[in-house]
Amino acid sequence: MVILDTNIFVYLSKGTLDRRIISDIDIAHASITRLESLGYSNILANELHLMSALFNESYNLALTDSVIDRAIKLRQYMHMSLGDSIIAATALENDIELWTANVNDFQHIEGLKLTNPLKDLR
Repeated sequence: MVILDTNIFVYLSKGTLDRRIISDIDIAHASITRLESLGYSNILANELHLMSALFNESYNLALTDSVIDRAIKLRQYMHMSLGDSIIAATALENDIELWTANVNDFQHIEGLKLTNPLKDLR
């Protein structure tokens, strides 16, 4: 299983990434990823439809107290955004790899497994 960052959901819905890239793996998302992705004010109807389908196919990894506690530490010590800290904490707490196009935003986090599917899986 892998957890997808918000930008990966966007790239999949826009066709920048081929959906076949996730066809043989279980995908998951942090709760905030759904909010960030579907809450975008300029989302097109077809993107909304495709993204909603992706979220329905993926596991929702809940925002638990342990995720919140780890996200707090990441924000305090690494000066991360709220969304990125929750996504990283969710991946760490569930011990799963994070797929993101923004590897630089996360590479400083010890123990976090990262893949950029735009570069690493082509």
